[in-house]
Amino acid sequence: MTSLKLHKISTQNTKAKKSKKLVMADKKPFVLVVEDDMNSQKLMKYYLQDSYDFDFSVSVTGAMEKLKSQHVDIILLDLSLDNMENGLDLARYIRKKDKWPNIFIIATTAHVHITDQINCIAAGCNDYLSKPIKREMLLEKMIHTTVYNLDERPD
Repeated sequence: MTSLKLHKISTQNTKAKKSKKLVMADKKPFVLVVEDDMNSQKLMKYYLQDSYDFDFSVSVTGAMEKLKSQHVDIILLDLSLDNMENGLDLARYIRKKDKWPNIFIIATTAHVHITDQINCIAAGCNDYLSKPIKREMLLEKMIHTTVYNLDERPD
């Protein structure tokens, strides 16, 4: 029997931290969208542009480079990328590093079987959305991830 390790974002809800979050609520969470399909990128831009800062990467390698230079709160991760890249390789890479324990990873994929969902969670994704992605579903999942510790977030 295989056991799955669920990945949680650490949140501390002390009164001091809550009040600081309210004061600093003008900081938009940063989303890295790892997606190689231009139409999907346009859709994500439309969905995210009002409430999030974001950037795109078309490959696992490109996403790894962006992680080194940009603070990322959330990753929207396509699983099937060009050049036979598997997005889950990025999730595994992030979870092996202590540098990014609070990045919330949402797998976005056309793969809809329960085994695909299990593989996403086992690789380190926090959540899963099947394509086509509906705006309401995406934003609902993302709003729960924006409770992060602003004391640890760089300016």
